[in-house]
Amino acid sequence: MRVLAGLTVMVGHSGGVLIGRAEEGSDAWWLGHLAEAVNPWAVPMFFMIAGWAVLAGAPPRTEAKMWDRIVRHLVPLGAWSIIFVLGFNLFDSDEVNVRHDLVRSLLEAGRPGFHLWYLYAYIPLILVFGTLVLFWKGLRPWRLAALALVLAGSTVWAPFVLEALGSEQTAWKWGFATYQVVYFVIGAFVIHHAAELRPPLWSLCLLFAVSALGVLWWESRKSYPIENANPLIVGLALSVILIVSRLRLGNRSKRVFTRLASASFGAFLVHVFFLELFFEQLFDVEAGPALLVVQYLGLLAAMAAASYALSFAWGRLRLRRILG
Repeated sequence: MRVLAGLTVMVGHSGGVLIGRAEEGSDAWWLGHLAEAVNPWAVPMFFMIAGWAVLAGAPPRTEAKMWDRIVRHLVPLGAWSIIFVLGFNLFDSDEVNVRHDLVRSLLEAGRPGFHLWYLYAYIPLILVFGTLVLFWKGLRPWRLAALALVLAGSTVWAPFVLEALGSEQTAWKWGFATYQVVYFVIGAFVIHHAAELRPPLWSLCLLFAVSALGVLWWESRKSYPIENANPLIVGLALSVILIVSRLRLGNRSKRVFTRLASASFGAFLVHVFFLELFFEQLFDVEAGPALLVVQYLGLLAAMAAASYALSFAWGRLRLRRILG
């Protein structure tokens, strides 16, 4: 699921670039929307997998283990926030105000590292629910609870502090929304009991197809991008979980996916550099329909391969704790 979700994010982001670059109604514009139509389940799936891990699959046993999970996501978030701001500034491929954007990354995600936004909700989610699990087990994780309480009031005290300091920054995105909690909790249940939830396969494929067509209509006719709380995304996510749960992998396939999964977070973090290179700089949105598809599939494969190759490389260098 982690591998599929990470690759599907790349599909959606590349489609989004085509939508932004092409004229409305053009072939490239519709190709972008087709890519986006099958993508919106991917980031909510990260919340669902996290919910399964914290609540059912691998609940934390100690406070130290929970701190380790938080740090494993917080450090790469900080590292890549800096890397993206400095990297895009160096290559002059995006409008970057280094000082402003480095400070902003402490408060929220934005360009050029726009895809990091989910970690500003993901980390508070695992903090709060991990703390609740430890209390439920009879432990007393007071430091985690104190951090959760500080974070709970941050929507009030953070803007007040920024204003008192005379800062031009106004946004504060550390926290989670109701829909993210729902994905976290419902995802934990559905993933954990997927083997017992076995509707006919044709009905799951139909649910995915209808939901994707709904997303295509919504984003092309109503509003783009679709909101993550949209019920259509629930249909996509649930159908993907229950379809994938039917797969049975051999030992060799398990080893391959285990290895890919170890690098999937890093590949997700770095892929925006290749998104910029391939789809912003090299993709010809004026090409004919056949060439558009060939370009899209070829550059998508190149982006995924390059992202995973780099992630495997820093994994060999034992830099996962820093770079994800």
